Amino acid sequence: MENKKDISFILPTNRSFHNFSKKVIDNINSLNFFDKTYEIIVVSPTEIVGQNVFHVKEQGTNNGCVDAYNEGYNVSTGEYIFLCSDDHYFDQNCVLITEVLESRLFNNKKLKIACLPTNRHGPCKLPDYTNCGGIIARYPVFHRETVEQHLGGYIYHPSFKHHYPDNWLGFWMSSQGEPTIEINKYDMITFNNSCEKIHDDYDEKQFRRLIENYDANNGRYV
Repeated sequence: MENKKDISFILPTNRSFHNFSKKVIDNINSLNFFDKTYEIIVVSPTEIVGQNVFHVKEQGTNNGCVDAYNEGYNVSTGEYIFLCSDDHYFDQNCVLITEVLESRLFNNKKLKIACLPTNRHGPCKLPDYTNCGGIIARYPVFHRETVEQHLGGYIYHPSFKHHYPDNWLGFWMSSQGEPTIEINKYDMITFNNSCEKIHDDYDEKQFRRLIENYDANNGRYV
């Protein structure tokens, strides 16, 4: 990918193209980008083509989405990184969250990460056993500089498979003294409630392990 973009959307998928990822790609291409340039990086086992789409072939079909997000990030060029699910739409003005990241709200923050709520639902608290009072970092939007300088070049911690990486991100941000900020002006909208939970037991064990090792790991994200 030669030309850098303003925004990279990363979309992992291994399901029916017409029922899932095509709808998301069409939704993204319909948004108001306010003159920003963008790319849609689709990470999937089978090739997917479309307007503004760059395909990355994923190895395996049932390993969860975390590796796919990180693989997509590695080929992305955008200054801002949006994470997609193949069963959620963005509302029309979600792109403006990039202006939030450039606003006074984030001027003095080292972590330029803002999150999108889903279905007009308020923030989701982290599990009580985290003892941090923070919220889950749902649908984070990253500034590339933050990923490179503070997250070790990873979008999500590579120990996870599918769920709980947003729990770890939320816990880690709270522990760093910059708790997750969710911008309720924008929204992610579910069009197919198809949550995959087969990796949840594994991922929760990883989450608990990372919490326990936070201090021994000198507070690093990865």
